[in-house]
Amino acid sequence: MIRFVIPVYNESENIANLMADLGPRARALGARIIFVDDGSTDGTAEAIEALRDGLHLAVVRHQVNRGLGTAINSGLRAALGESQDDDAIVTIEGDNTSDLDDLPAMLAQFNQGSDVVLASVYAPGGRIVGVAPWRLAASKAVSNSFRYVGGLKEIHTLSSLYRVYRAGTLRRAAETYGWLLVREPGFAANVELLLKLYNAGAKVSEVATVNDWSRRLGVSKMSLKPTVMAYGRLMAAHIVGRIQPPPLSPLSPVEDTSSAPRRLEEVA
Repeated sequence: MIRFVIPVYNESENIANLMADLGPRARALGARIIFVDDGSTDGTAEAIEALRDGLHLAVVRHQVNRGLGTAINSGLRAALGESQDDDAIVTIEGDNTSDLDDLPAMLAQFNQGSDVVLASVYAPGGRIVGVAPWRLAASKAVSNSFRYVGGLKEIHTLSSLYRVYRAGTLRRAAETYGWLLVREPGFAANVELLLKLYNAGAKVSEVATVNDWSRRLGVSKMSLKPTVMAYGRLMAAHIVGRIQPPPLSPLSPVEDTSSAPRRLEEVA
């Protein structure tokens, strides 16, 4: 089964277009949709409920805004609580900028054995439309820095949210790293999670995508200074080995099969 995990914060004006694009695809796939409303104050959760239209849909709500990383953690935990190991968990943007036409190609790579499939704007054939030059340069600098330091030179975009994950891969990492699968509360969480999975042995691939910011309404929720500081913390943690998996990889085969796996905590 496929589960979409969508973090949202004050995205009420984008929900209608997102649901018009996602809804028919989710029905055709028999997919589950899990929104994480990260303390929205503009009626985002109500807009989602008004447009559920019989979809297999749930909303996880944070009472206050806690950041993208925390929302990702809550959404992935909710999805893992009801997923089988070979299920696909797809994270997408809540502002309608993820190109869902690329999903079939991403799922094809997933079905061919990839544990993580990234939608990559910097891969050949990919691009970002409607983004300020300084933001584009900053995004490229982040991806290139972590590509070389993290050993992911063959992957072009590391900071994207639009991804397909294998549930079993995430589950084994979650059992290793504990409740906070990602510790960075903001946008750096996407790179943190990718580094954890890659360093633990996950097979990572990518599909070129076009991220069109003209499709979104409203303003970006990313604050520059906290995000730069977060990437700095993450780089330092990676260099000194603090985000590396323990000696026994969470993705290695489990030799002792007599013990039942632990239940994951539910997200309130």
